[in-house]
Order: sequence, then C-alpha cells, then structure tokens
Amino acid sequence: MYPTEYDADGVFRNHRAFSHRNWSDGGEIMHYTFLHMSEFFTQALIHRSGAISELVAEPLPELAQQEFETDWGRMTLDDYVAAAPVNGVVIVKAGRIVYERYPRMRPFDKHLLMSVSKVFASAVIGILEDRGALDVQAPVDRYLPEVSGSGWEGVSVQDVLDMASGIAVLEIDEPGAYSDPATGYYQYEASLDWLVKTPDTWSSTYDYVASMERGIAPGELYEYTSPNTFVLSWLAERITGKPFNEVVTELLWSKLGAESDALLSMSSAGAPASHGGISATVRDVARLGLLFTPSWQVVASEQVISDAHLAKIQTGGRREIVSQSGVGEPPGFGFGDELPRHSTYQWDAVTEDGDFYKGGYGGQGLYVSPARDLVVAYTGTPGLDKAGNRLRWVARQLAKSDLF
Repeated sequence: MYPTEYDADGVFRNHRAFSHRNWSDGGEIMHYTFLHMSEFFTQALIHRSGAISELVAEPLPELAQQEFETDWGRMTLDDYVAAAPVNGVVIVKAGRIVYERYPRMRPFDKHLLMSVSKVFASAVIGILEDRGALDVQAPVDRYLPEVSGSGWEGVSVQDVLDMASGIAVLEIDEPGAYSDPATGYYQYEASLDWLVKTPDTWSSTYDYVASMERGIAPGELYEYTSPNTFVLSWLAERITGKPFNEVVTELLWSKLGAESDALLSMSSAGAPASHGGISATVRDVARLGLLFTPSWQVVASEQVISDAHLAKIQTGGRREIVSQSGVGEPPGFGFGDELPRHSTYQWDAVTEDGDFYKGGYGGQGLYVSPARDLVVAYTGTPGLDKAGNRLRWVARQLAKSDLF
C-alpha cells in the first residue's frame, strides 16, 4: 500500500518514474500522479467562492462495524477500507458526515476523479437546459456547426448525454483503446496530452472530435465513450462563450460552498479533459452529491439541481438501450447481481429505486440516494495488478441496509 504523504525522496522517485505511458497503469506512480496532477499536466482552475459550507461530523460507530459482502467475503466497512485500494471515503447522511476515512491520502489532497468528472459536464448541461439555453432534443450541430458532415450530425444532445451517439470511436469495447495508437480513442486522449502523441495525433481535440465518423445509428445502443462528454463541454462553452473551467465555476462549483478550488486538466492547445480530468477533495465531491439530495440547502443557498433535472436522471432514461448493450456486472456498472435500470445524463447506473452512481477509472465513485438523503464519495488507485476497489457495491449494500 502507498503512503498518505510523500517525503522529498518519494517526490523525486515518482517524478523520475513518471511517463505518459505508465502514469495510469497502477502502482505507486499512479497513486502519486492521481494526487499530484498539477505537477505533470497543465491545469485550469475551477474556482470556489463564498463561505465554506460546513459539513458537521456525526460519526456512526455502528457504520464502521457494519458488514458487507466483498470480493474477499464478508468484511466490516473499516476493515474493507483499510485493506482495499481505497484512498479516501466520505459518507454523508442528511447533510452530516457519518463516516470519513483517508487511509492513503490527506483530507485536503485534490484527487483525480477520472470519469466522475463526466457528471460535472452533464450537470452543467442540465442547468443550461433548465434556463432554456439549450434543447436536449435538438441535434448537436444546431449549436456546433463545426460537426456538420461528421458522425455527430443529426445526433441529439440527449443521445450524447445517454452515451448513445453511435459515434465510431469506442472506448471500453475497443481492444487497445488506451494503448494502441491505431485506435481512435487512443488518439483522442493523445490529443489531450494524456498519452504519447504520434504523427497521426491532431493538435486540436476540437478538430479531431469534429472529424469522428458514425458507427451505428444514434439512439439505438448504449456505448460508453468519452468523446461524448467532450461534446457536452464544447456545447457548454459555445452556449456560454466561456471556457469549460469557468462554466463549471459559475454554474456549479461556486454554488456549493466548496472548501477548495478544483482543477481541470487541459491540453497544451487549451482543450479541456472534461471526460476525466477534474481533481477535487473527497469532501467537495460529497458536496456535489448533496446537490442531488433533499439536503442541498446544507451546501447551497439556491437549488442548483432542479427537481426536473433530478427526475430526468431517475426516470427519464431508456432501459432498452442499456439492456441491449450488455452493461451490467461483470464488467459493467451493476451492483453484484443487480443490474442498472438505465443510464442517463452520464451517470453509469440508475437503480429501480432511483439511486444513481458514477464511477471513475482506478477506483473513484459518487453514489447518490435522494430517497435516503445519502451520499457516498470515494477515491482509490489500484496496485500493479490493476484490481480496483468495489466500493460501489458496498455503497449499494449500505443504501439498502437497515442503517438507512
């Protein structure tokens, strides 16, 4: 396991070991990089504002000793968090912290969230939708004429939100997507400076995304791929006239009493890694989750996530495009034997009882149960075996337990 903080020798060791080929491959270099993105990649600030919303700690001792099913058998929550590749976890019930642990990071560290970043983009789109600035049933090329003639032409914003754009650049379903320069997804992340560039790498991520071709008809099948999120952030930039980090600042981060600025990884050409590049403290991720619960007033002076937006997440998804995709468990987004009802607004899984979850590569997660007024936020990085934690499964068991 890896330390909560590094001495000077540890800093030098990890900087010498870092490369664009290995930084997300597990082990200590991944752990260090995920906690220190600003030392390796260009970062834009997502600014906090106003008074910090205090999250009162009221620990539940029985929660720490609650047993859950894990890959290693039944374990208490404390034992699992200590043994599994978990870096930090915060559980909030009715606006109060009932459990908080940092076995492999410090509370103030800004941890890379990977794909949990995607719900920042979808939340911003939902806010713009509420304001009437954007119609999610309209095609993306109405707002982004640059994509006319590409695979994005005629694709509705809703299909992009639902990972059903039909775009041919696949991620999870494409062998070698993260390692083979011949794949379209590799070139997407290379254009963002996350992977080693090749002679085929486009200098502009915007131009590269605008060149992508169609694989299948939009709206037919859930196909997880991060360029969808990039299109959402591009839409937000076009509608507001501001760079994505400023959009997130204005519409989201400045509203929730964050304790710290967040960070957003940017390419050298100024394109945002909106699909996975946000870093934040675990408490601030929990504050984000609270915006989707009845306790939103604990962190915000205004309702940032509308009832209409919440209803679309909980009941507005298309079950058929998810069930036909085979997304479940393993290796998808279910909870043990429980498969998701649908996936929408970039959330990975929405359950039959209206809870929803977003995960990120390496072991990040945000689980929200509006009916139980419960939020579980966590981070993690695996060892060299790349085996991540299963806190999403634990969070689901927790939500269904007698404790809540």
